[in-house]
Amino acid sequence: MPFIGSINAKLRAFFFTHVRLLAGRRCFIGCSGNFTIEQILTRVAPTAELHSNDVSLYSSVIGASLTQTPFPLRALTPEFRWLDEYLEEIPGPHTVATVILFLEMLKYEKRKNEYSKSMWESYASNWKTLHEKTLTRVKTALDFTKIASYTTSDVHDYYPCANAGDIAIGFLPTYVGGYEKLFKRLEESFSWPRPTYQMLTEERREATIQKMISTDYVLYDDRPRDLPCVARVDLFGHRTVYVYSSLSLGAGVFRKTLNEKVLTFDLLGIDEEISPSATISVKEIPEPYINHYRNMYLSKHVQPGSGGPCYLVFADKKLFGFLIFNAYSRMGKKGDLYMLSDFVVPSTRYTRLAKLLLMVTQCQDTKRILEERLLSRRQKIYTTAFTDKPVSMKYRGVYELAKRGKGFLNYATEFTSTTFEEVIGLWMKKYKQQ
Repeated sequence: MPFIGSINAKLRAFFFTHVRLLAGRRCFIGCSGNFTIEQILTRVAPTAELHSNDVSLYSSVIGASLTQTPFPLRALTPEFRWLDEYLEEIPGPHTVATVILFLEMLKYEKRKNEYSKSMWESYASNWKTLHEKTLTRVKTALDFTKIASYTTSDVHDYYPCANAGDIAIGFLPTYVGGYEKLFKRLEESFSWPRPTYQMLTEERREATIQKMISTDYVLYDDRPRDLPCVARVDLFGHRTVYVYSSLSLGAGVFRKTLNEKVLTFDLLGIDEEISPSATISVKEIPEPYINHYRNMYLSKHVQPGSGGPCYLVFADKKLFGFLIFNAYSRMGKKGDLYMLSDFVVPSTRYTRLAKLLLMVTQCQDTKRILEERLLSRRQKIYTTAFTDKPVSMKYRGVYELAKRGKGFLNYATEFTSTTFEEVIGLWMKKYKQQ
């Protein structure tokens, strides 16, 4: 499916199973996004009458194509005028494919590093071939999506539905301005019939939901509500999401499972002492094996995404720490590395064992291991602490605060001159243990 969107595979499977109950009903779908619900209903409840609504350029081009409605679209700057030959007055698959592919290309527009420069040039030089491949997928998606109408109303004013018996369906944005930011450069690059609407603040979002539930409804949301819940999905590293509905859609609870394999190691005991002269060693391990320890020691609410390379950290052959990196993160500059997760075994003897692990990541020996593994120089490590607090006590004093955002803190460190041989002594000296 070439359209982009935020309804995960577990929920798509749930809707494929249950939305047959919507057959023969008029459905008013706000914030259509990538038309996921429309595609599903077209296949499993073809007698449903679908009315779609959204305000983004991305969705509006798809909506205009599905309804064969004129949608004047032209590139605004000379740099992108070559796109005009791929745009139609009444959008068809060619226009939709152009918008989708150009949106992907814009990810690399700033060309801050060699990777993004290379990707931008690759899109430009291979545009025709990439467009043909995207066009094939777009035609299939459009053929499997049928709607009766498409509008660009402010979603706050879109509900309630016109008649009794109609169904309100909504997957409202959960962050103010989130989709505006996602499509900002795309929408700045073209002249197009831009709709007028107000930002969906928390207050307007709640008011919109109250309008929805005044009739039959299906609501996708990321927060608990005192409404009939028909599905819930827990995903590692993401908020739990819910589907609420006045319809008898059945019920489902979905949890993402990790690909887990087990290799046993001698773990540092909960009250076991680390010798000041202990030898630090690091062992790379495939992700399924480190997943076993993620399940043991990490809450599902803080589970990181998939990554690699992954390492186990030992003190005198006693396993105490776990590291998961992402070699391809674009955070920071060229030569920087992102650490998805760092965690340690429980210890009653050492309240600051996590700081030893962080100090190990700074060592020249770790730098050498990572550079040999990744075949490139590495200068700095970034990581993220998800918290509303002003600082993370775990990282404070070892890593430096690089950025403070809503619900998260980014920390960074450069590699030090410390070696594995020195790090335990430095850790004990700096962080006096009880």
